[in-house]
Formats: sequence, structure tokens, C-alpha cells
Amino acid sequence: MRMGSLDAVPASPLPASWYADWQNRRHVERFDHRARLTPRGLVRNFESFNDVRLLREGVAPGETLNLLEVGCATGEFYRYLQIRYRDLRYTGLDLSEVAIARARDKYRGGRFGVVKPQESLRDGLAALGWDRLYPVVYSKDVLHHQVDPWGFLRELLAAASDWVVLRTRTRDQGQSVLDPELSCQYHYSGWIPYLVFNLTELADRIRQQVPSASITAYRSHTILGGWKNRHLPKACYLPETGTAETALAVRIHGGAAGELLVKDLKDAQGSPSWVGRLWQTARGPWKKQC
Repeated sequence: MRMGSLDAVPASPLPASWYADWQNRRHVERFDHRARLTPRGLVRNFESFNDVRLLREGVAPGETLNLLEVGCATGEFYRYLQIRYRDLRYTGLDLSEVAIARARDKYRGGRFGVVKPQESLRDGLAALGWDRLYPVVYSKDVLHHQVDPWGFLRELLAAASDWVVLRTRTRDQGQSVLDPELSCQYHYSGWIPYLVFNLTELADRIRQQVPSASITAYRSHTILGGWKNRHLPKACYLPETGTAETALAVRIHGGAAGELLVKDLKDAQGSPSWVGRLWQTARGPWKKQC
């Protein structure tokens, strides 16, 4: 899913070559690990992460939620939302045909669709007959896997009327490196982009498109380099760079325009050990790549 030309990114292979590995069946097996969790375990697992905390702060459980998830994989977030939001209107998109097939098989009541890497988000929605604005757009661990991240970010913001909630990777010091040849991760059988954005630059990009927006960022610091088959710039191996798994809530209207509030809050601090053990068991031999 992309839109427009690359912004300050060196020439890269065709996008499809970077995204081919998402069609690997191991991708389905890895993302389906939450299907083995009980409803209680599923809720605890999702709600231990900052992106879901931000979503719950914007739209409290029990309220009406109309949400577009971009990067829905096998649909487990839909199952979570069904538990927490009684009046749920949900659309899930992913570029992985095998993942969407699994989501449709498990959750016949959900609305899931495939958007190809060469398509813009808007064109993909229109082709599915779903061309509209969504009150909430949610995208977890997708932005940093894009060949054209700023174009993808523009698409997320353009699709939302009220909120965008996303989770990605950031750094406090140093510039964003947007060349996937220099910042990438070895997946099941090939390389995918793994970009780390300067948090201030990321916020500025959001403000450029939506000057009225206010931004809240929950930052969970962790060293990103040297883990999970990542090939990253050398600075991302150093603690002083301040790399983090960061969740952002972009409020389109109603907040203090241009405001950026940053809070350091560890992901998964509330996840009980038995859920963690079950998660590890369900994952089997596959390493978590996100």
C-alpha cells in the first residue's frame, strides 16, 4: 500500500519485491498465535501495549467504535474489539492474501479485504466498495515496513475523520534513514524494510498534513539493533540513540493544534507471565518479526 513518489529515498527495487514475503504461509502461522488465547488472555495481551491504551483513551470500551485497521493480518484484533466494544463497525485490510483468507475463514462476520502493494489505500478501498472516511484508523507495526513511509502516512491520515492510532519504531537522536537497503530485516525467506523514524520528524510530517492535529506519543525505549535479524544503521545499536517502540494517537480535531505530548511507558508491563508463556508456546519456532 503506497501513494506517490518516494520522498528523499534512494532508488529501491519494485515494492512487490520487498513485500513478497508477506504471502508466505509462515506469516499466517505466526500471526495466528493469539487465536489460541482465551478471551480473557486476549484482552490482557492486547491491552498491555501502548497503541491499545491510546485507542481506549480515545474511544472508551462500551462506546460505539467505527474502525479501519490497516495491516490486520489474521484478524485477531477484530476478535479483541468484539469483546470490548458492543457496537463495533470494523474493516480490516492487509496486503497478505493468505492472512486475509485465514481472517475470513475464522471470522465470517468481519469485513476483510486485500490491498495490493502497488495500490494506494484509497484505490484499494474503492475497489472493495469501501471508499469512505473512518472515524478511527488503526495501524500497528506497519509504517516502518513501508518503502514509501511518508506516502503511507499521508494515506492513513487522509482516511480518518477523528483519530489515527499507530505503532512504529522511533529514535530520539539522529535522522530517519528511509532507505530499506540500509535499514531492513530478514523475514521468513527474504528482506523487508525496517525503518526507524526520528520522533520529532515523524510528528512534523503529521502536522504538515493535518495542522489541526494534536499528537500523543507513548514511547517504550528498547535497543532495536542487533535483534530479530535486523540490519539497521549502527546508531540503532547504541542506547544513547533512544530507539523505541512508539505508539502515537493523532487527534484530527478538538485538541491543541500542533501539540506533541510524549510519555515514556513500557509496552507489555501489564501482561501476566502466564499469558507470555502461552504466547511463546503458540509462536512455536518462529521468531516474532514486527
